[in-house]
Order: sequence, then structure tokens, then C-alpha cells
Amino acid sequence: MPRRVFKTLLLLLCGWLLAGPLALLQLGAWGWMLASYSQESSFRQAIVETFGDERPCDMCRVIDAVEDSETSTNAQRSEHQDMKLMLGLGRAIEVCAPMAPFEPKAAIVCEPENALLSVPTPPPRAA
Repeated sequence: MPRRVFKTLLLLLCGWLLAGPLALLQLGAWGWMLASYSQESSFRQAIVETFGDERPCDMCRVIDAVEDSETSTNAQRSEHQDMKLMLGLGRAIEVCAPMAPFEPKAAIVCEPENALLSVPTPPPRAA
């Protein structure tokens, strides 16, 4: 029995990390709605009422409200970051950009005659 409980808790934790807490709450709400709506009518009708928008439960309303508030908060946060970037660019005195493309000063060339040379080993460390 303890092993089964551990596996169940591990499964819930993985679901929490993958989908987030709202998704797990939504799954629980759908399960409760299916169980309660199937007692009132057929299982087919319970599925239609559960996943339709005509008859949401209280938990579904709360989850929708939380998701709406999170999306509005994220939108405000991104607008605020854009404004900070624009304000920071206005303070720049001079923007320097190189005219020529970057050219490396030295290139590593691997030629067949160099491939057989031994690689030098570092000196031993002093104890």
C-alpha cells in the first residue's frame, strides 16, 4: 500500500511540474463534473455538459478568472519591460557599431600533415 501511495504522489508531482497547478485543478473539476452530471442524466449528456460552455461549475469559473488575471498581468509586465527598454535607449549618448564585418586575427588550420603530430602534454603538477 505505501508503494502505491508513493507512486500516486509521484505521478501528481510530475503532473504538477509539467502542466502546472491550474491544469491539475481543471482535471479534478472535470472529473467531479462528469461524476455529478452522469448521476443526473446519461454519460453522453454528462460529457457534453462537462466540456461545453453552457454549464460550468464553480471551480471552472475560479480557474478561468485566475487564468485571465495571469494573462493580463503578463501583458502588463511585458509592456512595462518594453517601456523600460525604450527609456534606456533614449538616454544613450552614442551607439557604436562596427562598419566592417568581424574578421578573426588567426585561423586554426587542420592539415593532413599536422594530424600525425603528437599533442603536447602539460607538465606534471608540483605536489
